[in-house]
Amino acid sequence: MSSKGTIVIIDDSEIVLEQIRAELEPLGYTIKTTTQTVGTARLLVGADLVILDMHMPGLHGGQVLGNLRAAVESMATPPLFYMYTSDPAEEARYREYGFDGAFTQKGNLGSLARQLGAAMRMLKLKR
Repeated sequence: MSSKGTIVIIDDSEIVLEQIRAELEPLGYTIKTTTQTVGTARLLVGADLVILDMHMPGLHGGQVLGNLRAAVESMATPPLFYMYTSDPAEEARYREYGFDGAFTQKGNLGSLARQLGAAMRMLKLKR
């Protein structure tokens, strides 16, 4: 099966990362995961979309996003960056932080799969 796209997921919980991988890989996505907020630029090469947990230990997702955006500045086709949260106040501010979009209802894997599918369809239309 060919990949529907390459997704990088950054979250501080290995359990969350494995649950997301188990949900999305059978749908045809190539999944790369990490709990690290530093040194993740290597994972971004060839990625279509990055899902970033907003609440990392000691860091806010908006701070991590700034570093990631700097790392992809020279890429011909940088990935989209999406916030992952269940906090409506954070979700409402996704553009303010510099994200391309927000995946809501964190923890609801079915919802994540549907939202990701829509984002990837939009990305393919743009490219």
